[in-house]
Formats: sequence, structure tokens, C-alpha cells
Amino acid sequence: MRRSLVTARLRTLGRTVTGPVAAGVLSFFCLSGPPVASRVAWAQPAPRAPVVRREGDYTGVSPGQPPSPEGKPRRALRKGTLSWIGFQPKDGGAEVFLQSPTKFELEQRMEGSTLVVHLAGLTGQVHNTRRAIDTRFFDNPLARITSRLVRRSGKRPRGVELRIVFKNPKDARQGTLRTATEADGLFYAYLTFPEGAEPAAETDRSGAASSPDAPDVPDGN
Repeated sequence: MRRSLVTARLRTLGRTVTGPVAAGVLSFFCLSGPPVASRVAWAQPAPRAPVVRREGDYTGVSPGQPPSPEGKPRRALRKGTLSWIGFQPKDGGAEVFLQSPTKFELEQRMEGSTLVVHLAGLTGQVHNTRRAIDTRFFDNPLARITSRLVRRSGKRPRGVELRIVFKNPKDARQGTLRTATEADGLFYAYLTFPEGAEPAAETDRSGAASSPDAPDVPDGN
């Protein structure tokens, strides 16, 4: 079988080799075996172990970092746009930061146990900022953050409105405000919230608040 294959290969070169030359060529192919490349086991890189994180683990974010010179060029942001809503738990508390290429005014007010944050001077939102941020599973007092564009109404100018819901109504309060133009050239507003109290007591089907740590009360019999 190997002899016939070698003869066919030689004929494809446009000539027929016979005699001692053919015998020598056949001996070379028969004794040498398959090509060396097919017998070499190339070293394969070891597969990377997957990174396993527990539920609730969060490595955090770093707002205001300048773009890396090796990274892709950043897409230009339209003026008056809310480009990022960020959240980061901190020592039981929380920090919410808002990014825009344009400076804006920030006003806070309470509506019951919900904090309403109005960003005056902004007229648009990047698509991702329209999504709700669920923060219930982190060690912090906040439960949910939503945003939407609002029209001018009375004394309230047009802008973006955030609504921040707290896990426990007792923790509902305005955040400590700080603003800055960071190294990336963008404007940021930071709202910081302190560590929250204990979660609100659960309510059973009858509507009464249940407290698992309440002591047993004797019935008097």
C-alpha cells in the first residue's frame, strides 16, 4: 500500500523514477515513517481556572480614571447627557455617582421614604442609564435606583430624575453630596449614604410584624 502511494506521488512530479533511485526513495519513505511534524505533541497551554465568586461579592468600580493609551478610543459623549450611574457599597454604607460631560445642578428631596434626586441641566441619557439598578443583595442601605427624563414643570427645570428606594424606611435620607471634574475630564456628582439600620421586620399573612428575637410571653395560666 505504501509503495503504491509513493509511486503515485512520484508520478505527480511529472516523471517516473525507476531502478536503484526508485528503490532508495521507497526505502526512505518506508523506514522514516510519518513526517516528523505529525509525531510531535505540541505543548498546549494549561486551561485557566474559572474565577469563582460568592453571591454578593463585588470588586467595585473606579470612576474618574483616565482612558488607557492601549485601550480603544472613547466615544465622544453628547453634551447634556447622563452617561453613567454608578453604585458601590462601602463599609455597610453606599456611594452613588453620576457622570456627565457637562456640569449639572443636583437637588434632593424626600417623598415619603423615597429619595428623589433632580439633575438640572441634563437633557438626555445613555441607554444603559435607563435601566434600574438592583442593590438589595449588597451590604448597604439602598434597595433600588431608577432614572428617567422629566419635562419642565412649574419651578422645576427639565432634567433627569433619580429615585432611590431604601431597604428600611428608617434609613431614608438625603445623601452627602460631593462634585468634581475627574482625571478623565468628565463631571461627577457623588452621593454618600451611611451604614443602615437593621432590616425592617417581616410581616406575616395576618399583617402583624414578626420579630424572631422577641421573647416568649407567658399566657398567665
